[in-house]
Amino acid sequence: MGRMAGGGWSSLSADLLHEISGRLSSDADHLHIHQVCTHWRASTSSPAAWRPWVVAGCGGSGSRLYPIRDYSLRLPLDGAQRVDVGALPAGLPYCCGASQGWLALVDHYGYPTRLVLWEPLSNTEISLPCLENITLIVLSGDPLTSSSDWVAIAGQVQGPVRQTTVLWRPGDATWTMLNDQETYEIDTVVFHEGKAYYIDIMGTIAICDLNSGTDPKSIQIFLSCLVVPNLCKCDQHHRQRGVHLVSCKGELLVVVLYWGNHPSPAEVYKPVWASNQRLELHERVMNLGDHSLFLGRGDTFALSAKEFPAIKRNCIYYADNPHQKRYWISVFHLDSDVVEKIPYPEELKEDRTNLTTHAWFCPRTPVLKQQ
Repeated sequence: MGRMAGGGWSSLSADLLHEISGRLSSDADHLHIHQVCTHWRASTSSPAAWRPWVVAGCGGSGSRLYPIRDYSLRLPLDGAQRVDVGALPAGLPYCCGASQGWLALVDHYGYPTRLVLWEPLSNTEISLPCLENITLIVLSGDPLTSSSDWVAIAGQVQGPVRQTTVLWRPGDATWTMLNDQETYEIDTVVFHEGKAYYIDIMGTIAICDLNSGTDPKSIQIFLSCLVVPNLCKCDQHHRQRGVHLVSCKGELLVVVLYWGNHPSPAEVYKPVWASNQRLELHERVMNLGDHSLFLGRGDTFALSAKEFPAIKRNCIYYADNPHQKRYWISVFHLDSDVVEKIPYPEELKEDRTNLTTHAWFCPRTPVLKQQ
């Protein structure tokens, strides 16, 4: 390539640099373009808040089964700085899910008259049919980029601790029953190769084929509680802190977290869905490469540290349920088996609202500082 006229790359116009930076999709690209030279730095904007974030709030009715109130988006760092995304939608004080860069919001935690998906960056709202006693909503894709090729799955309370799952597709007038076999509180939901996988707090895994026509049904049920307790080979048995599903680099993974001083506080496995509805966990994943996993309630996902410079590679980020307000996010380092704990924000310790982390939230595009 011949030498550029004038001052080379540093002579690109501010308008052109602004247009180029507007097409960048990763935080890392925005960081790099901002570091080229003084002219580029003056002509472009750096991220205002590095992704991902956490959704924090207070229990809507004193139970994790219901949406949270007083929700906010915060950085997963010491201090938990609040992220300003503009005015929240009026009249929707409860959040019942964070997925694909969208928040699911309702006007009442038990008997809503409005149920809305809201994308903060574009301020786009999508109204869904109302659903009583909703617990969470998870999306299979981004409605802004997936057109009509996405679905929403929701949990609905049935009794004190049980719930069923329902499904909605764009254009549907009502929700469709997905699995009428009641489970306990749904912990995480993953969409992988045309199927929805979800696991409840007791370790029951349901696999639903979303390609089986307009009326998908649960096709298989697996009990991880029959397998996971046998993974610990220590002299002193360690209780599981949680069992989660997540998709990373095209593979479905099972993550087991332990309480106490387990030699490996977090273990990652490739599941085998054997005959007779048996879950087998033989192959352990020791290295995620440049990726890290983000586990919380509802949606789980994997991000690359090369694209998201605020995160560390080969880690598991876990949105904790704060214990006595000591910490609220745990970072499991798979290469060293060290657990890094991000303290509960000091400014919130005296707050009687008991703010807790609810889920991870990754906006669909970088959020840039205003020039």
